[in-house]
Amino acid sequence: MEIQEEYDKGKQPITKTLFEEYDVDILDQKRSGTLLVVQRGEYGFIEWNPFENYDVNTHMSFDEWGVIAHDSNTIDNVAISPIQLAISAIDEIKQDVGSNGRPCVIITITEKKQLPIIYFPKSESVARFIQSLKRYLCFIRRNNVYAVDHSKAALRNVMKEFDLGTPTSQSSRQKKVYDFQDVYDVTLSGLSKVTNFLKGGLSSRPQSSSRPTASDLPLSMGKQTQASLDRAFTHPEHLSHRPAESDFELYDVRKPLARSAPVSRDNPVTRTEWESHLDLDGRIHRVKELQDRIFGGGIEPELRRDIWPFLLNVFSWDTTVAERSQVMTEKAEAYKTMKSQWKSILPCQITRYSLFKDRAALVEKDCLRTDRVLNFYKGDENDNIKVLYDILMTYCQYNFDLGYVQGMSDLLSPLHMLFEDEELSFWLFAGYMDMVEQHFFMDQQKTQEKLSDVSSLIYYCDSELYNHLEKEDSANFFFCFRWLLINFKREFKTNDILYLWEVLWTCPYNTDYSLFIAVAILLQERDAIIKNNMNFSDLIKYINNLSGRLDLNSILGQAESLYHNIRSQPDLPFNLRTNILRMPTDSPMSSLGSYGRPHVPGPCAPAPPFTEADSFNVQIQGEEKTIVDGEESDGSSVEQIPEDEEVDGLPPQDPASMLAQNIRNQL
Repeated sequence: MEIQEEYDKGKQPITKTLFEEYDVDILDQKRSGTLLVVQRGEYGFIEWNPFENYDVNTHMSFDEWGVIAHDSNTIDNVAISPIQLAISAIDEIKQDVGSNGRPCVIITITEKKQLPIIYFPKSESVARFIQSLKRYLCFIRRNNVYAVDHSKAALRNVMKEFDLGTPTSQSSRQKKVYDFQDVYDVTLSGLSKVTNFLKGGLSSRPQSSSRPTASDLPLSMGKQTQASLDRAFTHPEHLSHRPAESDFELYDVRKPLARSAPVSRDNPVTRTEWESHLDLDGRIHRVKELQDRIFGGGIEPELRRDIWPFLLNVFSWDTTVAERSQVMTEKAEAYKTMKSQWKSILPCQITRYSLFKDRAALVEKDCLRTDRVLNFYKGDENDNIKVLYDILMTYCQYNFDLGYVQGMSDLLSPLHMLFEDEELSFWLFAGYMDMVEQHFFMDQQKTQEKLSDVSSLIYYCDSELYNHLEKEDSANFFFCFRWLLINFKREFKTNDILYLWEVLWTCPYNTDYSLFIAVAILLQERDAIIKNNMNFSDLIKYINNLSGRLDLNSILGQAESLYHNIRSQPDLPFNLRTNILRMPTDSPMSSLGSYGRPHVPGPCAPAPPFTEADSFNVQIQGEEKTIVDGEESDGSSVEQIPEDEEVDGLPPQDPASMLAQNIRNQL
């Protein structure tokens, strides 16, 4: 196993804490301790440590970790011994309330073994605990029972529902990606099908024959025998409060985070201001000050051609005009060389080069339907479409391991429209892809983490909204998938997306700022979601209809206000404080004030103007409309996408991606 190999070489696997709660009791409160959910390398573990000086590495070696690992051999001592559980062993989690009135969970692992009951100090802790496990497990919820779906047959049916592409293995770096059917236009409708399928087709528990056994776990049990495991389990016979499943719900009732006034937006950076940062040779000085200004107000449209090559790492800030000219000459030659490589492939080679053939077909298909409502890309024989194709095919030659994945054309299109320079557009796109490359990996780990982080933020900011989504089986936040995959490219008007991207590229805060943009949108729409009692399918339609209608300045002001508001709270959960806000863990909370751009509430400034007519597509009750400068168009020049073309690229916790992981393991 990979973790085992890293340990054998003397390398400690990277550990990330996802959940931490104190005063958690095991086995009817015989001993209190700290409960953790941690990730080590690729794998997740639940750990409980008693309140004493204890170092897990002094009690057991790494190869002794298994389904359950502890240094005690009798049931009486389980509660005073550290416990570790591989999350992959979990079969079911049940919420309950003990005889003392404290919320608790009963975890059942493979072969129907039950762990000692875990007592939490408050119901909010139970919800956060289960939420942290969704990073690794796909649950089927029935009232207060969370059953883990292990059924491969059910997963295959989900794959069939999606008509997903075949996973393709890439070479040396072992990065694997999907050949997506269509990762942007029909992702949300496809996810809706999965949810409906789960509600119907997976209502019964999977058979035990389809569940993994202890031998299937990623780590061997080592010295831990089945007999010692049996002694570690106990049945919850002493629970006095046992309500019927039909009327049992545990929801957090914590008050929503108080809203603060939106941060005012500044005016965009002007040419005079830009030139004040240049010396006589063209070097850029006071870069941090300039980046903060861009984050706070954006860039005047006519200046983007001057500044974006620095933001996307085509040029270094400290280069002179002459040096940049030389760099661009070299990059242009490199682009031409890579382009000639794939252009020179003969037809007889293509017939024996299926990967190239498949990628070329996919790139061509996407280029023919990317932003065709914009004047820049309209028309059957549009040279700009041909340039998109050439750039994307050359990128496949530049990045062999990743190649092309649907959604990339969305990121390239605004760049080429802005610069109208094939060689420069390619290197701008390559720089952008360096930032977001992980979004397009087959394992979807990055997108999975971002969806989980959005879930954590919503849970902390607005438990009422979170509880509604949880009740409607929507707390996986799959409906945000498109936002995070292509950085909201299809959610805003053309000028707005350019403005938003330069804000994201210059964020001064040590966090993934796209998370706060997503949360700001959801909080803005929360009343409509709750009032209309939207289920998952309703959410899909509603989110689609928001496309092109969102006020970016309002959202940016709310997002920054939200960031500062959350960061100032004294009671932040460990996951928010450490993994999302990335605050120092060894500093007192009072000393962790804001940094970067000052937090100044106030009215929002207008967005910078844009010369190209803003246009976008919206879905209104299943009918596609094209909006150009506020006017409806028949969209006759737009190639319609068939409804039956489903998508790939789902976060790993959903059934389809879990099956994809199984396929990769078998390969």
